[in-house]
Amino acid sequence: MPHSGGVSTTAAHQPYTPSRPRGGRRTWSWVALGGAWWQLVALGVLYYVCVRTATGQTHENRLHAQAVATRGAETGWLRRAFDLVDRLEPQHLVVGIVLVGAVALLRGRPVRALQAVVVAGGTLGLTELLKLVLLERPDLLDHGWSSNSLPSGHTAAVLGLVLGLLVAAPRWLRFPLALAGAAAAGAMGAFVIADGWHRVSDVLASALVGSIVFCLVQVLPSRDRRSRGALVSVSVLVPVACAAALVVVYAGGVPLRTAYLVAGAVVALTVLAAARALPREVRAAA
Repeated sequence: MPHSGGVSTTAAHQPYTPSRPRGGRRTWSWVALGGAWWQLVALGVLYYVCVRTATGQTHENRLHAQAVATRGAETGWLRRAFDLVDRLEPQHLVVGIVLVGAVALLRGRPVRALQAVVVAGGTLGLTELLKLVLLERPDLLDHGWSSNSLPSGHTAAVLGLVLGLLVAAPRWLRFPLALAGAAAAGAMGAFVIADGWHRVSDVLASALVGSIVFCLVQVLPSRDRRSRGALVSVSVLVPVACAAALVVVYAGGVPLRTAYLVAGAVVALTVLAAARALPREVRAAA
């Protein structure tokens, strides 16, 4: 007897699988690579303007001299915070990277664990490579300050760990972690300027490095649901925020306190933008 209704029994029992647009993964990879490249260009512009020109060094050294002159003047909780930062050692970072990877592994997410470790370790690794090997600070003003300090290693260390933890953590924990991580990374960026360890451009460069590594890691294959628009926003927002900070700090001639708060805010914004751009996890099939 013919089957009525016009729908075959075989088709009715076929499981539904959501369609994925062709080239989606490839487009995402190109967006990630393009965002990293654009921010690398922004990093080069920041370095040239602030470090390789006399005008840039003049603005940089004005605030840096103030910070060096007032170093150690802080009291109360701020002094205790500086003392805590001063005790950070490389082994603390290694432990942090291991813990970040362990969070994802304990959740059964080996790809996320790899991404998290690369973000955390790569942010500091690229920072140290740039600061100690590839970049230099010429003494254009005969001030005797010729050692390169761009990017900031302390800022990159905290920023990288925070970004790595966001990659490793479950989605329901991202919001509180993003808020706490933004506060921690932003505070570190502000502290190293206020205590005369780094200049404003050093901290802004660390924000760009963290965002570059974050974008590059997104190229790794994943089944998670990705938002290209959110990743594009990271690639655009962080360089624009760095440019705006330079205008406010140097063209505006603001005092030291405002300068380090503005730089810290850019680092915090980097964390929040990256948290928003993270893909949604897809549960493994039962």
